Amino acid sequence: MDWKKMIFFIGALFIIAALINWAGAQGIVEILKNADLKYLLLAIVIYILTLMAWAMRWKVLLKALYIEAPFITVFKAIFVGMFFNNISPGAKGLGEFIRVYYLAKETKEPYGPMTASVMMDRILDLVPIGFMMVAATIYAYNLGEKTLTILILVLDIVMIGFSALVIGLLMSEKKAHSAIWWIYRQYHRLTASGAEKHEEGFKKIDEVTIPRFQGDFRTLSSSKGATSMAVFYSFAYWLLTIARYYLVFLAINYPINPESITVVLVVSMVVGMFAIIPGGAGIIEAVNTAVFIALGINPEYAVTGTLLERLISYWGPTVIGSFVTAGFNTKEEEVPLPAPDREVLDEEREGGDE
Repeated sequence: MDWKKMIFFIGALFIIAALINWAGAQGIVEILKNADLKYLLLAIVIYILTLMAWAMRWKVLLKALYIEAPFITVFKAIFVGMFFNNISPGAKGLGEFIRVYYLAKETKEPYGPMTASVMMDRILDLVPIGFMMVAATIYAYNLGEKTLTILILVLDIVMIGFSALVIGLLMSEKKAHSAIWWIYRQYHRLTASGAEKHEEGFKKIDEVTIPRFQGDFRTLSSSKGATSMAVFYSFAYWLLTIARYYLVFLAINYPINPESITVVLVVSMVVGMFAIIPGGAGIIEAVNTAVFIALGINPEYAVTGTLLERLISYWGPTVIGSFVTAGFNTKEEEVPLPAPDREVLDEEREGGDE
């Protein structure tokens, strides 16, 4: 990890320390002393089941594109992706690219279908998220929390607008072409020699991989069986996420209702997309705490519950993901080429042997 990311994480720890100090460190310690460990352990088990639901969702989409990937490999790819998402700022695009790279390398499958499966994985996740946004808005409005209701409505619009932009970019050949070369230009500004060295790779992505990806994406869109199962696993993922939060607060002897959890999840999702600090560390803790307090949760319990939940869903997976990533073999000769299909891969390999 470079020094810039270290500064971000040090800043995150300062924010967390400030939260603890504000809520009262002594009170938080007392809450933890009286915590029910069995509920906390159950929350960890639920989190593992949540990741399994995610892995199953992705595996269903991969299978629809005739990619047979072992469940354990898909599961590990998710940890690798989470690790890079958690150490990078912004809309978590890096982790999605890395999990494509990881699984493509492990299964020797081309990037096009892999990328299509990941994009569809994220897009179908918007179905339960849409229900959650509506439920959160209605709940906040019924509570009479006008400021919170307006905030959620604004975040709903941001999420819908951003999602529409991404989907439009993915499905438009012209826009995808522009995006590829915009990335190349930014790369060229950072290192001209490095960009020029990989210019042919960008051309191949633009002329071959992107068209194949869009074709695979359309194939997934027309596969009702695969998309229905993926949506089912998406709902399972978010229901388990709400259950995890519920169990964490149950562990500290402060039960909260699922509606409050849904409001917090909706707000933190959008904030996390645009957080400057990697993984939103510190920022998400502060935002979640503020929303819980706005919903009437005691500040000491709001901070304690938020920190415990983030320990399970952010800090723990980041550490595990670092170990999985450390064991990832990235020798240059074994990295799959960004070819559109197996035939092109074979042709390039044969050409290299001559």
